[in-house]
Amino acid sequence: MENYADINNLFLFKLIEKSLFTNRQIQIIYNFKNKEKRPEEISSGAYYREVKQSKTKLRKLFYSILLLNLIKVMNDNQTTTLNSILDKLRTLEENNTKYQDKEINNVINVIEDLINRMINM
Repeated sequence: MENYADINNLFLFKLIEKSLFTNRQIQIIYNFKNKEKRPEEISSGAYYREVKQSKTKLRKLFYSILLLNLIKVMNDNQTTTLNSILDKLRTLEENNTKYQDKEINNVINVIEDLINRMINM
């Protein structure tokens, strides 16, 4: 993830703050998924232990999404909304335009508002 532009790092950092994952877990998942070398500051044993913990957390997240759908806490409209948000985030990520911190905060606020509305449905 080190090759992301500064704006993407800031944007990802703000998303990570609101996620179930820590910055380190996201870094490890990203490195492992993309077959990158482990960060030098992490011992091999610690790295693979954290890979295993991160995979377990991902597995639990996916099961939680399935469960929430089955008990009708999540519905098709919410899933569609999440996919729409994701499509827009990918478009922003692919756009190399430099955004200001205020613009990133506006995007995060819109996402937060949409998620809050989804929770209150």
